[in-house]
Amino acid sequence: MRKVLFIIAIFFLFSCNKDENCFSCTTTFTITIKDPGGTDSFSVEDKRKKCDFTESQIREFEKNNSDTITYINGELRIDTVIVTICKRQ
Repeated sequence: MRKVLFIIAIFFLFSCNKDENCFSCTTTFTITIKDPGGTDSFSVEDKRKKCDFTESQIREFEKNNSDTITYINGELRIDTVIVTICKRQ
C-alpha cells in the first residue's frame, strides 16, 4: 500500500502545474493624438497567460487581438494601434 501511495504522490508531483502549451501574451495599446497644437502619444500594456493553446490557436488569438483604429474630426486625428504578441513560456 505504501508503494502505491508513493507512486501516486510522485505522479502528482510531476503532473501538477505543468506549463506546457502556455504562452505569455502582451497587448500594447499605443494612442497618438495629433491636433494643431502638436502631437501627444502614450502606451499601456496588458499581460496575460494563456494555456492549453496550440501554436496556430495562439497566432489566431494574436491576430484577433491586434488592430489599428483611426479617428479623424477636422484637424484632430487619433490613431490607436493595438498589438498582441505571445511567447511560449
